[in-house]
Parts: sequence; C-alpha cells; structure tokens
Amino acid sequence: MEVSLDWKNFFYIFSQFVGFLVGVVLIFFGFRKNRPNILLGFNFLVLTYSSFIIWLITTSYFVYFPQLYRTGNFTGLLYMPMMYLYIRMVVSGKKLQWKDAFHLIIPFVFLVDYWPVLLLDSSEKLALIKSEISNPALFTSFNQSRFFPDGFYTPFRSFVLSIYWILSVYWVRKGSMKIGKEVFSKEWFAWIKVFLVLEFLVFFPFFLLFWTVDPITAFHLVHIAIVLLNLSTAFSLLFFPKILYGLDKDLFFSHLKKQKSKTEILENLSKEKSSEIETKIKVVLEDQKKYLQHSYSIHDLSDDTGIPTYLLTLYINNVLNTSFTDLINKKRIEECCQLMASRKYSHLAIEGFAKLSGFNNRNSFSLAFKKFKDMSPSAYYKTQIN
Repeated sequence: MEVSLDWKNFFYIFSQFVGFLVGVVLIFFGFRKNRPNILLGFNFLVLTYSSFIIWLITTSYFVYFPQLYRTGNFTGLLYMPMMYLYIRMVVSGKKLQWKDAFHLIIPFVFLVDYWPVLLLDSSEKLALIKSEISNPALFTSFNQSRFFPDGFYTPFRSFVLSIYWILSVYWVRKGSMKIGKEVFSKEWFAWIKVFLVLEFLVFFPFFLLFWTVDPITAFHLVHIAIVLLNLSTAFSLLFFPKILYGLDKDLFFSHLKKQKSKTEILENLSKEKSSEIETKIKVVLEDQKKYLQHSYSIHDLSDDTGIPTYLLTLYINNVLNTSFTDLINKKRIEECCQLMASRKYSHLAIEGFAKLSGFNNRNSFSLAFKKFKDMSPSAYYKTQIN
C-alpha cells in the first residue's frame, strides 16, 4: 500500500493525527484529574476512527483493510449518544447510570442487523468492497441490511444526530444560565458551543440539499463535515488547556477559598493594624530604601517589617492595588530618575544606573522603566542632560 502525500491525503491524515492525540491526552488526564474527560476522549477517538474510514472510502484504500468493512457506521451511531451523555454529565454534574444504556439501543440494532456481514471472512468482505468502492455514495448506502430498505441508514443517521444535537443544545442552554463568573465553566461552554455549531454542519446540509444534489456531492458534504468537526474541535482544545488537561477544579476552588479567607482577615483588620503595616513598609522602603538591594524579595520585606508574608501580599494587592514586583520596581525607577537628574553620575552608562537602582540586569531595568515612564531609560536620560 503506497500513500501519495498530496493535499487531500495530508488533510485526512493530519486530522486523524490531531484527533487521536487529543483523544489520548483527554483519556490520560481524565483518569488522573477529571473523569468526564474520559468520555470526551473516547468520543474523539471514535470521531478519528470515522475520519479514518472516510479516508479509506474516499481514496479507495479500503481494499487494504477489508476487516474494517461496515464498522464505521457502528462507531458513528455510537458517537452520537456518547457525546450527548458527556455534555449532560458535565452540565448536570451527575454520573452515568445504568438506565443510560438505553442510548446504546440504536448502535446495538445496527450491530445485530449487520452481524452476518461483520462475520464474513476477509476475502468475502474484499469482494463486497470492490463491488462498491468505485462509487462512495453506493458504498455508504448500506444495502446489506436485513431489517431495513437500501439507503436507510444514511438519512436515519443524520436524523438521530439531529435529535441528540437538539438535546445537547438544551443542556448547554440550561447550563449557560447558571455559569456565573466561574472561569472553568466559561471556557467549557465557549468550546462546547463551537463544537455544536460545527456538529450542526454535519447533518443540516444533508437535510437541506439531500433532494437537490447528486449522491456523490451529498456524500462529500456530509463526510468532509465530519472530518472538519474532528480536526477543528480537537485542534481548538489546544487553546483550552483547562479542558484538555482537566485541571483539578476542587484544588482550584480550595486554593480560592484559602485566598478568600485571607482577604477576609485583611478586611477585618482594625484601622490601627492597617496603619501599622503602612508605617512599617514606609520605614523600610522609603526611609531605609531596602529596595536598592539586589534581588530584594517579599520574604526580605517580611523579615525587615516583622509582618507575615501573606499579610504583606494581601495589603499590597488589595490596599495599594499593585503587586510586590511593581511596588519595588516603581520605587527603583523613581530613585534612578533622581540619580539621573542630579547629574552626579554622568560617567555612568545605563547599566550603571540599573545597578545603582537595585536591578540585576539591563533588560529588567529597561522593561520596568518603559512601564512606568513610557520611554526607554536612555531616552529619558537625554532629556535630563540636555
């Protein structure tokens, strides 16, 4: 089997690679952190398998994989309820129950219907493949059904997908009204809405154009949409790492709760205590100018003031509305500007001013200077000596 790497083959193979990779990552981190992601990962592997089957049909490479004959429709029918169950599980927060096995009836019926075909040996399957593979529309019409007429499964599959899509939209809409400001939920709902829009394109064009376009065109519209759904949504997860890697929500909210409790401590401090913190910081930073020490850290400030690190952080962040780094760098830049204006250090280069001001290197000095003075240190220095 030789595969030519033209744009079409590259597109299909790349979509399979991305879908498979994302599926494996979701399942791996799902077992470790976020169990619903196991189901999402399974769905991506199923979508990837469907993309692989579509590629085999489109390129006629199916003759090299006769044992896979008629397995694609089963996985497609399996994907539809499983994706819906994933969405419902995430939105409702409830685990799957035994009664959810009801959703497996449709793929099970297909399995029973095509069981004799699935049990054929490879040579018999290969003969069936060769008789249909030249016409993809005929190949996907599923004419070996024991229970249903020829061509039944193609429109039926789109109908089933549309039903599960409507149910999924219901759950997403219901959940969207309750998400509030929670970061994790916002990211998930943003991604799942993109997913549902792309999934809509899988079945809607079929219903819209099925009676007006030729079977080959209908085949390509539906099946390329499936490949695009797999590639686009899997690739988009790379931009939603909280979903892809299943960050531990419990750990996040536990940390958030601790931070909130510390904020409440600060809010409940007496004015005298807040004034004491302010005074001690002023003595250390303004009178003693400890910020001129290289690599001066918040732990050093805590030692110099006798105030716990977490209280200093909360005070600086919530009362002064800044960060420790910005607080220190701002004072260093102010000191540097005074040194430049004094004209006592005209022999120094920019690096010299940076070291005198407490910076370890020119790069961090330049970035801080531009942040607080909106110009480079060299440009500012020129304004002082001219």
